[in-house]
Amino acid sequence: MSKRFVRPSRPARAQAGVAIVTALLIVMLAATLASFLLAQQSEALTRLERSNERGQLLLHANTTLDWARSALLAQQRNSTYVSLNQPWAQGLVAQPMETATASGVLVDAQSRFNLNNLVGSDGKRRDADVEVFSRLLTQLQLDPSLADAVVDWIDADNQVSGTRGAENDYYWSQRKPWRAANRALVQVDELARVRGITPEVLAKLRPYVTALPLRTSDQAGQGSADQIRTRVNVNTASKEVLSALLPGQSTNVIEDIIRLREMPYANLADLKERSKGLPPGLVDQFLDTRSSFFEATLAITGQHSQIRQSALLRLSGSNTGAAAANAGWPFIIWTRDL
Repeated sequence: MSKRFVRPSRPARAQAGVAIVTALLIVMLAATLASFLLAQQSEALTRLERSNERGQLLLHANTTLDWARSALLAQQRNSTYVSLNQPWAQGLVAQPMETATASGVLVDAQSRFNLNNLVGSDGKRRDADVEVFSRLLTQLQLDPSLADAVVDWIDADNQVSGTRGAENDYYWSQRKPWRAANRALVQVDELARVRGITPEVLAKLRPYVTALPLRTSDQAGQGSADQIRTRVNVNTASKEVLSALLPGQSTNVIEDIIRLREMPYANLADLKERSKGLPPGLVDQFLDTRSSFFEATLAITGQHSQIRQSALLRLSGSNTGAAAANAGWPFIIWTRDL
């Protein structure tokens, strides 16, 4: 008697289908989990690799900063003045360092107007410097009354200057209140917290201003607050800064000063001799041919990342005579990541 094929019952077929779908889902889940774990492991390895690379780049950054310091030391020992045709001003261009490439530039910080000159060592505004800054603001097509707000940010009192000044009462009234610093600026970026200094204003100001410590009495000699002013280097200053420092001089006169410095001014007497007609009082008060402060900007590029840093450097000792010949390495005032 022949056997007849018995078709599985409907419940059995349904159970078989569910089992197949379940198996497929488990396989898919396992594959997804494995892919996720592999991705996590790959990401962790990448983070570790880049962390190690960044650590290496930081070491290279220190080396590159030492290059900047050595360039300034050589300049200090070889010349009594600072100018743009000296080796320090040529920068460091794409130097290979093992698995990285380093580059850097040096800028004479005393080619710019020092905002901390606005207030003397007694904590009070210095009108002559405020007038210079107001003229600089005007040349940059900015509101000259912003000078009052910067003065109030730095000076020691809580008295509002002019109509656009601001002290604690103004800053406390903001949606997220803060206090006026009432101290010297450390970096120009602090201006972002000053009344009226928008990002656009700060971007316009940045190439022409700096924030440098006022020179102490042992560097400038005992005397009034004016004697410890940080002067602007005529060999490196921009046309805008020189025009603000020398009011009443025509554009042609300022351009002649810049043209003649292709053969750098050795000292202020040389400047007065070659640029006759300049007001000697303003020259002696605001200008110099030497600089003590420089800003270094460094970029260290690896295979997967880059470190960019800025540093403010100050020469050690005097710029002239035997003291310059025996000067030590420039001091690092601050460094920051960009």
